Amino acid sequence: MNRNFYKGIIFFLLSYLQLFLPQELVNGVVLTFFWFLFMFGVVFMSDGITEKIYEKSLLREIIRSRKNTISFFVISVIGGIILEGMAQWLGKLWVFPYFSIYSYFSLSILGFGLYWLMIAESYLATKAILDYVSRGKNIVRNYYQFEPPFYKFIGIIGTILILFSIFFMLRDYMQNGGYIFDISNRINYKVNFIYVVTIFLGTWFVLESIEYFRKKTSLLKDIFHHYFNPLASILIASFILAIIMETEIIPHGLWRYTNWPFENIQFLGLPVMIFIAWPVHYVVFLSLFRAFTDKESDEIWKGDLIK
Repeated sequence: MNRNFYKGIIFFLLSYLQLFLPQELVNGVVLTFFWFLFMFGVVFMSDGITEKIYEKSLLREIIRSRKNTISFFVISVIGGIILEGMAQWLGKLWVFPYFSIYSYFSLSILGFGLYWLMIAESYLATKAILDYVSRGKNIVRNYYQFEPPFYKFIGIIGTILILFSIFFMLRDYMQNGGYIFDISNRINYKVNFIYVVTIFLGTWFVLESIEYFRKKTSLLKDIFHHYFNPLASILIASFILAIIMETEIIPHGLWRYTNWPFENIQFLGLPVMIFIAWPVHYVVFLSLFRAFTDKESDEIWKGDLIK
């Protein structure tokens, strides 16, 4: 293996020192530091695996130029706003008990950047392994006849789903005392989870349509053309990362989940729906990353390049 992989292991192991902290030393700054160590660990380990198999590095591509770095952070912030906006600001599905609004937003750019880099790197590492084992598939270049009208149709449906979901969410808030923006305290009002699902689904549909119009590959295109490694990679990477990350965060609760459906059905002490929803992180961000960037994301939905 290479140097990045071993650096990642060191960062990853250091992040677990938080589990031994006495309660009097636990605060938002300390926990955020260890959370960043965790993300750096996953990023470097994953990049090391991808570079070993593909001889390519997403991390190296992002830092290759100022333009690539800036574009990645812009996309990351947009992705963070989409995730937080839909699930936390509107959906009230988790809170950050150690943060004020000011500390939350001051850490957002770096936090979103690392988080989404961790998502992309863990996906690419898993996909590299699956491509190596199964030999993957060459890049899909052509479209079936049904695809052009299909992508146009889901773009329209996606836009409608987003607008209607936001409208009904806000309408329900108005009927229950009004909307309150609070990132650190539990809101007793429980948002209809269906609206959270439809707004994420609508976002994905719109991004798929944009990928089509920009003549880029997409997750659905890969599935239609019988290349299932991207979908399998999302499911595997999200499940593994969810278990590792959530169990590390549970003891001190850098964030805490609220208002999830079927909260009595649990896995590892958390509502099972949290783990079921984890692949959504991957689908939406990877689609967003691919839709609005060029060379630095061209490995996202693409057949393997193993020689």
